[in-house]
Amino acid sequence: MLMQFQKGDLVRHLGLLDLQRTMQRALRRSGLPVAYSSGFNPHIVMSFASALSSGIPGDAELLDVSLSGDVTQEECLAAMNRVLPPALQASRVRLVDDRFPKASAALRQAAYRIVLRGGKTREIAQAVPAFLGETEIMALRKTKRSEMWVNIRPMLHALTASYDPDADSAVLKARVSFVETATLKPELLLSSLCAYAGAQLPEHEIRRTQLFGLVDGRPVPLMDM
Repeated sequence: MLMQFQKGDLVRHLGLLDLQRTMQRALRRSGLPVAYSSGFNPHIVMSFASALSSGIPGDAELLDVSLSGDVTQEECLAAMNRVLPPALQASRVRLVDDRFPKASAALRQAAYRIVLRGGKTREIAQAVPAFLGETEIMALRKTKRSEMWVNIRPMLHALTASYDPDADSAVLKARVSFVETATLKPELLLSSLCAYAGAQLPEHEIRRTQLFGLVDGRPVPLMDM
């Protein structure tokens, strides 16, 4: 079973372990025929397509769950939404064979919606076309073990900006690479764009809106692959 759910604003600071425990409790309470691992300490066979950073909400997160019995998509959706809190409601369920590749294995790109407020928001939004015109954008990518300068331009597949002068705010929509060897985090994209525009990072909110795989080189929502 593939389940698409939201991680709403009220639970955006929920960490991965807490989210795992929440989903495990919900699956047990749902009454669905979930499958358990074998061994001394059996647990529900489930996995997320991608861990979402604490503090960032998501509109289309994916949970992979193995089932041990027959049930319809409609029954799965209704059963899960009966036991999930409003901020974690499921929007779609798709039943797939256990031989179907895990969603995490097919993940290639992610889309984000970033709202900027105040500061030099207008200048940042206006810098987007020139930013996209660059063939090389070097940025310092930090990991737990190292820091490395990388060219993030090949990891940026789409970026648009719309500025609202009345609210002095802008909405950025980005689609970026999301694979182990070439992931562009939205925070690094935003800091690089601000530096390019000669602006300090303004007040902002980041939301993940979709996860994609690739079919013939084209992005397709993981739920539809």
